Amino acid sequence: MTKPLFPKILGTATLNEKGQLVIPVDARNSLGLKAGSKVVIMSSPHRPALVLIKAEEVESMVQDLANALNPDNQK
Repeated sequence: MTKPLFPKILGTATLNEKGQLVIPVDARNSLGLKAGSKVVIMSSPHRPALVLIKAEEVESMVQDLANALNPDNQK
């Protein structure tokens, strides 16, 4: 299976007066987000955009990078 070339739009959200966003149910379901799930919020260097990544995915990417740099440190 090939990966899509473009991001999939999973819905829209509106910033409330407190600056909070509600992640749409389709996005939460698609990504397996539940109450208490942690996400990392990053900005895009190319456009005025925010990027949300599940915290566990970031941890996994960092571990993969650490393993690639030093295979003796694998769990």
